[in-house]
Amino acid sequence: MHSKLKSYIPLMDFLAKVLGKDSEIVLQDFSEGLDHSVVYIQNNLSGREIGAPATDFVFEVLKNKVYQEKDYLVNYRTKTIQGSDLYSSSFFIKDDANNLLGMICINSDRSKLVSLKHLFESSLETINEAIYPHDSDHSNSNEGIVENFYSTADNLIEAAIVRETQGKDLRKYNLTRGEKIAIVRSLYEKGFFDLKDAVSKVAEAFRMSEVSIYKYIQIVKQEDDTTTK
Repeated sequence: MHSKLKSYIPLMDFLAKVLGKDSEIVLQDFSEGLDHSVVYIQNNLSGREIGAPATDFVFEVLKNKVYQEKDYLVNYRTKTIQGSDLYSSSFFIKDDANNLLGMICINSDRSKLVSLKHLFESSLETINEAIYPHDSDHSNSNEGIVENFYSTADNLIEAAIVRETQGKDLRKYNLTRGEKIAIVRSLYEKGFFDLKDAVSKVAEAFRMSEVSIYKYIQIVKQEDDTTTK
């Protein structure tokens, strides 16, 4: 663990005690890569363990360099390995040069509060219908989920391939060369090839050699260079 991140562990323990068991507190260290970035966790809700990889949200943060403009992000939606929804906030830990070293992430289960809210709303709706029988409220809100948790880097890579291929069974569906390059481009732009064994996983899914995947990556890089010139 990076020496600067160790100093945050007492704060992690403090937050875990203050916020209680319905809030998971996670410390991520990016100094040695993204494959095993979870280095400390309290009040486990996401199903991850120490050594779990970074999330797709982290890749977006790194790609867009959000941390250079903001010190933290709050109240975005996440999904656990088990499929439960959480509300999350992240604090960016940076060095003196404004490079991202790690993150403190707070993932809160608000399901009890949501259930209580629905109970109150249902009761109020019944009362309103009795008082104002001709009025109705059709409002609805939907918050998108922007982050998914994974227990291993392999799970992260496999999920990315499934998402980029739109769930196609690659054992039965033969991707065209253009489709393969498009998928490699999408994975490359999201930073997935920074993960160890990502190339071999994609090669396995495509039933191709790793050399061929590296050639596709090179094609993507060359196209990007041509576009920027």
